[in-house]
Amino acid sequence: MNKELEGSLSLKNKRSYSIPRFVKYLIVGGSSALIELLIFSFLRMLFIDLTISNIAAVVLATLFNFFVNRGWSFPTSSNLKRSFILYLILFSLNLTFSTNAIRIMVSFGFVEIFAKIITMACITIWNYVLYRKVVFK
Repeated sequence: MNKELEGSLSLKNKRSYSIPRFVKYLIVGGSSALIELLIFSFLRMLFIDLTISNIAAVVLATLFNFFVNRGWSFPTSSNLKRSFILYLILFSLNLTFSTNAIRIMVSFGFVEIFAKIITMACITIWNYVLYRKVVFK
C-alpha cells in the first residue's frame, strides 16, 4: 500500500476516535452547569440572598469552566493573560445578563431554578461561538 494512502487512513482513524470540539464543550459546559446549579441550590437552601447565591455559583463554575475549556475543549497555545481577560469580560456580561434575567423572570412568576436554567441555556449558545472565535483563538 502506498505511504500517502496509509497516512491518510491513519489520520482518518485518529479523527474517528477523537471527541469533536462541540461535544467536549458540551461535556465541560454540562459539568459547569451542574456545579453552578448545585452551588446555587445549596446557597438558596441556606437562605442566602438570590443575587449573592447566583454570583457565587457563577464565579465558581466559571473558574472551573475556563481552565477545563482552555486545556481540553479549545486547547490553545495563545496567551493565557489575553484569554483570561477576554474570558473575564465575557463572564461579566454573562453574569450581568443572568442576574438581571433571573430577577425579571422571577418577578413574572417563574420558579427560580427554571429561570436559572433558561439563562444558562442562552449563555451556552453564545459562549461556544465566542470561545471558539475570540477567547481561545
